[in-house]
Amino acid sequence: MTKEKINKLIVESVVRYKKMEQDENYFILREIKYHYADMSRGGDGGTLGFKPENWPLVYTPSIREFNYPNYPDRFFQEVCDLLGWLR
Repeated sequence: MTKEKINKLIVESVVRYKKMEQDENYFILREIKYHYADMSRGGDGGTLGFKPENWPLVYTPSIREFNYPNYPDRFFQEVCDLLGWLR
């Protein structure tokens, strides 16, 4: 993934999560903050919690593996920093 693509995704994510904060989606944001903090430190964000129908492997994927394949730690670090989230 190019640096430009990552930067674009960072901006889009920050805008989306700022809107969620304004819409008072605190429960969902609390989970997202936890997962992003973990992924900013190189973690997998935890298990996805279910095996998607289109998942080709036998095991249940992690949040990062399914939703954010090939996203570098920097993406999660910058989103957390720009939103003032702990990481």
